[in-house]
Amino acid sequence: MKRPFSLRTAAAAIAAAALITATTSASATVAPIAGAAAAGEIDGPFYIVNVANNRCLDAVAQGGGANGTKIQLWDCYPPSQFNQMWWRRWQTDSTFELINVASGTCLDVPAQSFGLEGTQLQLWDCYPPNQANQLWRSTLPSHGGRRLQSVAYAKVADADAGGLSHNGTKVQIWYFVPENNNQVWILKRPNEF
Repeated sequence: MKRPFSLRTAAAAIAAAALITATTSASATVAPIAGAAAAGEIDGPFYIVNVANNRCLDAVAQGGGANGTKIQLWDCYPPSQFNQMWWRRWQTDSTFELINVASGTCLDVPAQSFGLEGTQLQLWDCYPPNQANQLWRSTLPSHGGRRLQSVAYAKVADADAGGLSHNGTKVQIWYFVPENNNQVWILKRPNEF
């Protein structure tokens, strides 16, 4: 199904294409995720790759990037799968929003869920800087990557362990489990695949 055209989507795609062109010829080094930038800075775009199955954080294409579009894991398709690409906008030196390149909307824990384990992440209009359910921080390195922790609920982004073998795996909020690789993520630039 094709996405409906909107100026927001078109502007996001043009900006992403320009940045990809600029970054694909440069050295592919990613700064440390926590404390790497000052408040207000934006970096990326990145693909956010799950360590357990090497699939990407993906906004369901049929959702068109509208509020409530569900987040899942899907095979990574760099360098131009914009619904799998994310900007990181720093709100403080340790917290950030993740903004979907295709839609310009934020990775969001539904506020009405109150952080209940198993709640699927979604896209929602960005409401910086005090929308805690859209703010994230990273944990210390673990299992070759980092965990993305919700500022609002102190729980982490988690790929549902029951679906790791296929595309469409639900990405949800869950309590931190030290040995679970399905809670560990790596940020990769489009030219790092």
